[in-house]
Amino acid sequence: RIGAICASPAVVLASHGLLNDRQATCYPAPQFLDQLPNPIDDDDVPVVVSGNITTSRGPGTALVFSLNLVHQLFGKAKADELAAVMLLDMNESWMPSE
Repeated sequence: RIGAICASPAVVLASHGLLNDRQATCYPAPQFLDQLPNPIDDDDVPVVVSGNITTSRGPGTALVFSLNLVHQLFGKAKADELAAVMLLDMNESWMPSE
């Protein structure tokens, strides 16, 4: 699995061809979004999972990005457990569907 947040989906992943034929998101600035082959630029979609690559928009989405990775790696129960400790609702739309 690969995870990238903020500018790194564009600067690192796209520049190495790792996002070809994949949807992704990154920091919502033209100089980064324009580098993504299939960008998702939507405030309601802070995390995009495409195959084994997970991308997120920026510092403000870091918590949901990390919980999404926990969900992928360790399952829903562990993500729910961690979210509960942080007083977050795991039923938000940013979590992957089962």
